[in-house]
Amino acid sequence: MRLTAPMKSLISVAVLAALSLGGPAAAQIAANSKAPVDVTADELEVVNNCEAVWRGSAEALQETSRLRADVLKIFRKAGPAKVGAKADACGDMDRMEAQGSVYYVTPEQKVRANNAVYEAGSTTITMTGDVIAVQGQNVLRGDRMVFNTQTGAGQMQGAAKGRGGKNRPRGVFYPSQSAADKPQTK
Repeated sequence: MRLTAPMKSLISVAVLAALSLGGPAAAQIAANSKAPVDVTADELEVVNNCEAVWRGSAEALQETSRLRADVLKIFRKAGPAKVGAKADACGDMDRMEAQGSVYYVTPEQKVRANNAVYEAGSTTITMTGDVIAVQGQNVLRGDRMVFNTQTGAGQMQGAAKGRGGKNRPRGVFYPSQSAADKPQTK
């Protein structure tokens, strides 16, 4: 079968898209995971060798963790060109930017925001814009949340300071109930 120029271009884009995350350990959106990150969307645009834009119900999955958004941009670290290559090579993922209707979901928690940036080197997700985090019945709200995917540590910030200020971080927390604390039914 003879490949035409458009078919060669399409194959080239598909190969670049498949390589857009680097190796299996390129990103860890799931805690302590070496599993591959599976990315899907309605549309994919490879902007250059080291940047891929996934648009339309974009989703990145790793084990039981999921990052969903209207748009996911994946940026890989630039590296030196390989011998005989026309362009610089790309390495592991550097960061992932999520825009519009962002959800980060694990078995223990759900976080919603307007935007997010995942930094692979620090394994942190910074979520901004009307952030709502839910764990069980507990709910935490703020304007900016920084969450470490490896340790589970997080920090919520608001747009205001001082008592009575609007848009301060706010949480509603329910005490856990042991079997002995639960009301008995007959």
